[in-house]
Amino acid sequence: MLAADPGASIASIAAEAGVDRRTVYRRFACREDLLAAIYESRVTAIERAIEDARLREAPVAVALHRYVENIIAVNRTWPVDLARMLADDTIRRRRDACIAEVDAFLRRATDEGLLRRDQPEGWAGPLLPELVNLVAHQQKHLAPGKAADVVVDTFLHGVGAS
Repeated sequence: MLAADPGASIASIAAEAGVDRRTVYRRFACREDLLAAIYESRVTAIERAIEDARLREAPVAVALHRYVENIIAVNRTWPVDLARMLADDTIRRRRDACIAEVDAFLRRATDEGLLRRDQPEGWAGPLLPELVNLVAHQQKHLAPGKAADVVVDTFLHGVGAS
């Protein structure tokens, strides 16, 4: 609900969940506490996805596919507004650490020859999550593994017919 309507009220969230709003308020004192729990869950899922992908030690092609597949699942499970998520300093720091980990992996992928060296500095870092977001939200009929196939192929080879 919050992905579709970031301003959704506790009452509407409770109704959608099939519970009384008092049930929601017993667990979360206010809407901000509910949002904080959602953002905490999302960043924890991202951290687990990165850890599971073994970006530092797995072969780069394997790690790339596994990371993309995991993040597609995270994006589909926790489709929340990332900009609002960054308002919390702790969550922002954890997210920044995740970005740094992926950036280090992308440098490793370049050093090991999986990614081209002739691209602008910092190009791969923002491109990958854009591709992941596109497939996660516009190709929902694809299972995460197949969706990751599409992202990785597009990321590594583009869409040209060369």
